[in-house]
Amino acid sequence: MSDAVLQPLPAFRQGTTVRLLSLTAERNLMGGAIFLFLLSLPLALLIYSDTRLVYGVPVWMKPWKFSLSLGLHLASIAVFWRWLSPALRDRWTGGLLIRLLLAMSFFELFYMASQAALGQGSHYNVSTPYTQLMFQLMGISAVILVATTFISGVSVLRAPADGNPVMRRAIGLGLVLSGSLGMVTGAALGANDGHLVGIAGDPANVVPLFGWSREVGDLRISHFFALHALQLLPLAGWIAGHRATEKKATTVVHVVAVLIALLSLETLGLALSGRPLL
Repeated sequence: MSDAVLQPLPAFRQGTTVRLLSLTAERNLMGGAIFLFLLSLPLALLIYSDTRLVYGVPVWMKPWKFSLSLGLHLASIAVFWRWLSPALRDRWTGGLLIRLLLAMSFFELFYMASQAALGQGSHYNVSTPYTQLMFQLMGISAVILVATTFISGVSVLRAPADGNPVMRRAIGLGLVLSGSLGMVTGAALGANDGHLVGIAGDPANVVPLFGWSREVGDLRISHFFALHALQLLPLAGWIAGHRATEKKATTVVHVVAVLIALLSLETLGLALSGRPLL
């Protein structure tokens, strides 16, 4: 074997190879997101064509919401992928991260949809050994999703300081907050017997679209704000970066990060005390 085969690629070829790998990663994540978005369309039709209810709501409502939520999550990671540190992004760890994100997202939605087809719930359904096992696996899957999000955020913050520092800070903090607060609020959901704290007199008395209870504590509210820090903080950074100096825009990012964290933790405390948001 020629010694030339064992030599590193020339610098321009290394850069091209790394960029191609990054593009492949972004396309895989975005492809998974588009698939979930498209899947939400027939799921939406099933909400109106299938009259069965689970816990007082249409049986296909949860799969539909999760198809949109998980699709948005994957799309966001795809957009932010190039901001990750090359130490994570361009090695085997980057491939593992992508596989975990895609596999856990599809697993969760597959189980929710399969349970909906049977007219049964997925979350908190421990009526049989099978549903007990699957509920536990869903918990593990959720932990993996928020853990990979947190790791991605740390990677963004530790990446070389080039490009747009305001957006790097906003994206990194958004991922870190989404992962860490998602873990905390998710643990509260998993430790409870359901997403409500208290007994609602009228299950239909909820916030439109979101379905949050207006009568008792609802743990899903804090989890919602936690997970969507992933989109809210970069959006704030993008707006501030176009309207203020770098120093002021960075301050805005930090202030919004604190506000999101306080909002998530405050609504968590509110729910745990059995009080509704509205």
